[in-house]
Amino acid sequence: MPKKKFYYLISVLFIIFLTIAGINARAHPPQSLSLVYDSNTNMLEVSITHAVSDNTSHYIFSVVVSVNGSIDQSPAYDSQPDLVFFIYEYSVITKNGSTIGVTASCIEGGSLTRTLGGSNAPPEGGIPGYMGLYLVLFVTVITLVALNRKKLKKL
Repeated sequence: MPKKKFYYLISVLFIIFLTIAGINARAHPPQSLSLVYDSNTNMLEVSITHAVSDNTSHYIFSVVVSVNGSIDQSPAYDSQPDLVFFIYEYSVITKNGSTIGVTASCIEGGSLTRTLGGSNAPPEGGIPGYMGLYLVLFVTVITLVALNRKKLKKL
């Protein structure tokens, strides 16, 4: 296969990849999830950041609260209170040393889990939010420019 056809094939494959990657770009897990537990009142405050343009069609539909691995509460929602940031409060009775886990799930896909107490730390190292998509887009643009640099010099 000649180099020219090969470069065009690679370019077309990158464009197809970006198109497919862009389809699911609006479905995303919550950007952040933080937990605060008050042992005096037995109240768990769950702060969620999930930026959406329409909180009635794209929202956090489920928040699962577990204590020591057993599901304590699993309320379902049909919208989220705000377009970006909101707080839910739950009454959770625990003992000293208990581990509270919370998983928030988006109606369009993706979830985020955080743990409070115990020795389990939340997993770190993932690329947050859209940064992964931006990274792929950046690498693709650089690759396409490098592949077509001769044509760009003629302009």
